[in-house]
Amino acid sequence: MSRSQRVPFPFVPIGTLELHTKAVSTWQRLLEDIATARVEILFENYILVDGAAADALLNAFQSAVAQGARVRVLVDGAGSYAMTPALRERLQAVAEFQCFHPLRWTDLLLNFRKRIMTRTHRRIVVIDSKIAWTGGIAIANPWWHTATSPFRETMLRMTGPITAHFEIAFESLWNTKLGGLPQPQPQRPARDNEQCLLPQKAIALSCFRRSLNFQIGKAKQRVWIATAYFIPPLRLRRALRFAVERGVDVRLLLPGPNQHDHPNVRLASRRYYAQLLKHGVRLFEYQPSFQHAKAALFDDDWTLIGTPNLDRWSYLSNHEIAVGTRHVPLAAALGESFERDFESCREITLEMWKARALWNRFQESFFGIFDQAF
Repeated sequence: MSRSQRVPFPFVPIGTLELHTKAVSTWQRLLEDIATARVEILFENYILVDGAAADALLNAFQSAVAQGARVRVLVDGAGSYAMTPALRERLQAVAEFQCFHPLRWTDLLLNFRKRIMTRTHRRIVVIDSKIAWTGGIAIANPWWHTATSPFRETMLRMTGPITAHFEIAFESLWNTKLGGLPQPQPQRPARDNEQCLLPQKAIALSCFRRSLNFQIGKAKQRVWIATAYFIPPLRLRRALRFAVERGVDVRLLLPGPNQHDHPNVRLASRRYYAQLLKHGVRLFEYQPSFQHAKAALFDDDWTLIGTPNLDRWSYLSNHEIAVGTRHVPLAAALGESFERDFESCREITLEMWKARALWNRFQESFFGIFDQAF
């Protein structure tokens, strides 16, 4: 990472790391951690709605509370808009509960930018100040492991000093009177076996975006990126193109049509395919289910895993969180995960793209008109 990079959190030594990419093992491990809490659980998610996943989470919270743990839950007012009053009551019976920027009609007219556009898209779980989780999982049935084809997700479980930074990040939105995140400071380059929490603060702080562009710019072997929503700004498109020109293997793991929760965004994103393909970027569309993971691999030692997508909402309007890690074993595990996913993808080549149906071209052009909204 560049010496001129300014971030609120410094690099810290790695404790333990676990990469989770399968729904069954992810939920089993996460719920076990929550259920065994003794002191406090901090839980933040964009989506928490009724269903089997929410029921399992509440059961784990109840187990923790029975052992003396305090539970605090923060959800987003837009992402969790479908939460029923019954589920809210059940949550409030076991946890201190807050809704970030609830949707109100008055805000549409009086406070649109701050209250409607600004969301928390973060996923943060901290258990007893010892264990932290982040990634793209949501508390809804499409992510639950008994779904016919659970959404494709990536989660990172961590122990060590970084858990304290996750706590600070959680508190910055739980209690805004505390002053938010620490003041950004210049950061030295990462050493082996170190990691850093990279917040993306709505409208203001762009640590994730800067780290992503920097890592693309310094990569020598590969840049593999998975994202659920892809509306790339010009600077990112140029960075990917320049990486290919340097001989870097650049691949994007993107959603296919199956189970996509916002198909119009997918159609808008495809307007960028031709330009990227012409410059040698390889595009893979995941077929078994909705590809919702947010992860990136650079060469053989650096990973970015967290909540941001590569769209304008994540770049400009959302609070996001990601972890940058310099760790060869984690990079190897993420690389193996990418390889498995590529085998379940349809690679889009330039020849295939030129031969696509006229109807597809029309839809991509039409929804591409509105990509500024995505």
